[in-house]
Amino acid sequence: MKRTLASFLAASAVALALPVHAHSGGSGHEAGAMGPFRHLQLTAEQRDQVSKIFKEQEGAFKQRVEADRAAHQALRKAAIDPSADVRPLADAAGKAHAEVAVLRAETMRKVIPLLTPEQRARLEQAPAHGHRGRR
Repeated sequence: MKRTLASFLAASAVALALPVHAHSGGSGHEAGAMGPFRHLQLTAEQRDQVSKIFKEQEGAFKQRVEADRAAHQALRKAAIDPSADVRPLADAAGKAHAEVAVLRAETMRKVIPLLTPEQRARLEQAPAHGHRGRR
């Protein structure tokens, strides 16, 4: 049970860090997304496969990240308006953020099977990468 939980937490942490560069416009998405995997010494074939997965997801990431950004911007604007009803905007911002997290996790689920057991073990033991420079 502890090993399963540790595996899930490690995978979740990496999944949440995958498209760090997507927040900065998407063009660096692929290179930024590879970051959590650099210490795993991926083979050229693995890098190509992971890159292909990220490329396939790029449009969806861009769309969801943009929706997340817009929802949070609307919430920030409403926060300074004393007459604004912020609850629906906060709910929308939370949902938009969750959609980005779900896509990251789904992407991670596509990448994990490409790794060797040794790479998976190293991934589980790696420190979690946090978000840098969000919004």
